Amino acid sequence: MPSPILTATTRIALPECAALIRQTADYYKSHDCDVQGDDTATRISVSIGHIELRSDKDGLDIEVGATTEVGVVQMKAAILSLLQGAAPGTNIDCRWKGAGQGNGKLPNFRELTVGKITDLSPHMRRLRLHGVDLGAYDQDGIHVRLMIPPRGKPDPKWPTLAENGLPVWPSGEDTVEQRVYTIRGMDANAGWIDVDFVMHGDNGPGASFALHASEGDLVAMTGPLGNELPDADWFLFAGDETALPAIGRYLNEMPEHVTGHALIEVGSKDDIIPVATRSRIKVTWLLRDSVAEITHSLIQDAIRAIDVPKDSCKVYCWAGVEQGDYKPIHTYWRKELGLSRDDCVAMTFWRKTGA
Repeated sequence: MPSPILTATTRIALPECAALIRQTADYYKSHDCDVQGDDTATRISVSIGHIELRSDKDGLDIEVGATTEVGVVQMKAAILSLLQGAAPGTNIDCRWKGAGQGNGKLPNFRELTVGKITDLSPHMRRLRLHGVDLGAYDQDGIHVRLMIPPRGKPDPKWPTLAENGLPVWPSGEDTVEQRVYTIRGMDANAGWIDVDFVMHGDNGPGASFALHASEGDLVAMTGPLGNELPDADWFLFAGDETALPAIGRYLNEMPEHVTGHALIEVGSKDDIIPVATRSRIKVTWLLRDSVAEITHSLIQDAIRAIDVPKDSCKVYCWAGVEQGDYKPIHTYWRKELGLSRDDCVAMTFWRKTGA
């Protein structure tokens, strides 16, 4: 039986908010979410639950729903952050009723200590992170939001959760960076998780943290994030180094009867990391140094070369890619192949910066 939906509601004194509802709806439509309604009443369905927005001349009523208390807390923060970004300077002063009542801490907040450090390849480093009470992370979503403190801070100040559901982040010399990573493996009873970091120099919070990490360093996490994969007979996984931990985790958990393909783009053969699977999914490594000139990622062409047997079995296509690859892949699956939003997902895992 499906899990019951837990809900929370609030009201914000925000007159003339039809445009804000429209802007919010457009944002979720651009991320292939199901959006129903108009400028006065809109229901948005996302992967972990729903959002309902209703406006009148005096304010905005909000309902969020999810199957877990953590999901409700995450949904509160997501919609309020979006509204705050869409209307800078707006006073998002509200109190929630219903599920997801917090204790001032982020969802499933855990402080972790760095343990064993392993270099899996020239550009991938695994950190074993130790903590207590990790059972909540041994289910559903495989991603976490890591919170990385300033280097050398022995007693970091961690973010808290305000009464309106928004996180409050330390600033100045106590600034904490956050990035989403995959739990590559874990043993909740033994109290550890493994997280793989793409090493691209001493830049970016995650890579810099992993580069300088020593046993005993502190980091924290909240989550988990994401959903389980749907049941399917045939899977297509596609991504570059940033998606390799997720693809490796998924392949490791695939049952024997499942077929399909995993397309993984890396720099060279030295970056190939063996991935174990009981399934019959074929793993193909795409090497950038084997191509004379790259006008776009190798992933795009490789995906188009795969015959997706959508008319003969239940299929699911998954991609974790650079921002520029998201739209072409999404458009190909949804518009050209005619897959439904329940049959595929493409996600932006990182964005190119600079020239």
